[in-house]
Amino acid sequence: MSDEHNDPIGPPGKGDESRGAASVTLRTSEQDGDAGALLDRANKSALDALRIAYTIMTWIMIGLVVLFVLSGFQSVTESEKAVRLRFGKIDNSNLGAGFQFAFPPPIGELVKIQIGQQTLRIDDAFYPKLTEQEKSQTVAQLASRGSFRSYNPAEDGSLITADQNLAHAKWQVLYERANPTMWLTNIDKEAEEELVRLTVERAVVRAMAEITVDDLVKQSAGSEGSVARRAEQYSQESLDRLDSGIQIVRLDMIDPGPPINLVPDFAKVNSAETGANTERERALQDARTQLNSVAGGAASDLIELINRYERAVDLGQSEQADTLLASIQSVLVGEAVTVAPMSEDETEITVAEGSVSGQVTELISDAETYRRQVRDEAQADLARFHSKLEQYNQSRDVLVSREWADAVGEFLAKDTVQAMFLPTGTDVLELLLNRDPQILRDQEKADNRQRLIEANEKRLEELEKQKLSDVDQNSSG
Repeated sequence: MSDEHNDPIGPPGKGDESRGAASVTLRTSEQDGDAGALLDRANKSALDALRIAYTIMTWIMIGLVVLFVLSGFQSVTESEKAVRLRFGKIDNSNLGAGFQFAFPPPIGELVKIQIGQQTLRIDDAFYPKLTEQEKSQTVAQLASRGSFRSYNPAEDGSLITADQNLAHAKWQVLYERANPTMWLTNIDKEAEEELVRLTVERAVVRAMAEITVDDLVKQSAGSEGSVARRAEQYSQESLDRLDSGIQIVRLDMIDPGPPINLVPDFAKVNSAETGANTERERALQDARTQLNSVAGGAASDLIELINRYERAVDLGQSEQADTLLASIQSVLVGEAVTVAPMSEDETEITVAEGSVSGQVTELISDAETYRRQVRDEAQADLARFHSKLEQYNQSRDVLVSREWADAVGEFLAKDTVQAMFLPTGTDVLELLLNRDPQILRDQEKADNRQRLIEANEKRLEELEKQKLSDVDQNSSG
């Protein structure tokens, strides 16, 4: 393009002042080349900037994705169980302690559930309305203050027992979330405690309605079959029907008692029963002592055998009675005995050898000694008779004279016989005789002594019979 311009209006240089400024300025080709280079550099710079920005954004997005994924890792402690959700559905319900992964929301979620034991106290539901100071006191302490105020059914809590009496008790529940899946599916965390409370209260009312107030104050909280164990069972059954996933670990009854105004009366009854139990135990201990002293380890078996023997005699069962009597005699002499049951309500009796001891063995030993003594004396008398018979056959007069002299000597040796010697040649002798007072006194003393001995023996025999009768009654009871 040339710098020269053709002006159709006039020659150059003329009329320039009358023309306006040029709206377009044309450049030469050299100037156009410089402008294109500048534009290329500008475009390149813009592309480089866009490329860098894109790279940065890419890494930022990758970092965000990584952070999004890493946010799904969570730490689960020993006291927790984790449940992995994916799009609201349970994917894994038994994730233990450690680092566990779940896609973050909205894809998934990792729900951590405390599985440690939880404690819940129920102090006011079945107790009278108390002040803050009274709440720390037991039933006995409240009753010790004297007459308690009248009950107001609208404010005071209580329980009704099977005998339609009122009772009070506090409760402590120890529970845990044993099944996290069920718990997460069916239980609202905010309503969990209230659910457990209402379930336990309902079970307590049911269990308390099955026992009397006397049984309540006597039983221990942890004994099998107690109201606490029944209430625990009923509570667990209700929670299982709800598929709650909650397990009752233990339900304890605290400070049970009758109405506060009746506590002193119940205490008197319990004291009397305790005394009766003490006396009963003492009587049973005395009975066992007496039985052991009489028959040793075989005492209870002997009593049972004697009872069966008497029953067989009363029923006219002579063969069974003879068998039982023979067994009793065998036990008394220390032999081993086995007696089979003779009816459905009886059991087999087995007595080991030498089980019997005590007074029975002494009596049997004395009887055996007496039997041998009588036998020996009889044999001695028989031998003496045969000896005297032989002497009589050989020399009758000698034997009669000797026997007569022995009889006279034995007669004169008695304490009640007095011998008098008469002078030789006395033909007539008149005696005025009277019984010797000393002899009479000695005879009376001996007679009284014998009667006393017999009376003591009879009294001891009566006492032994009474003791055996009482022991038999206690054993039957």
